Amino acid sequence: MNQRSLSVLVILNAVLVAAIAMTFGAATPQAQAQGIGGGSYLMIAGDTQQRQQQAVVYVMQVNTGRVAAFLVNSGNGDVDIVGAREIAADINGDGGR
Repeated sequence: MNQRSLSVLVILNAVLVAAIAMTFGAATPQAQAQGIGGGSYLMIAGDTQQRQQQAVVYVMQVNTGRVAAFLVNSGNGDVDIVGAREIAADINGDGGR
């Protein structure tokens, strides 16, 4: 293999590595609603302010208005349910549990 062929291959490899890095690079996370089972569920996740390595995830069944809150620990992978409510019952003053 001559010097010119080697140079072309090195440049081509550099371009491919750059393209892969741009494709799979770290992008800024964006909030997204995720439909499950025909779009009848809504999930919202976010960081907690006073708990390290934990995030909160709210899951709502849109048709019934039931909401469950979970704490997800990124350190050990645990998922704990914090509580559940029924939004329609809360609005109507019926308690909601």
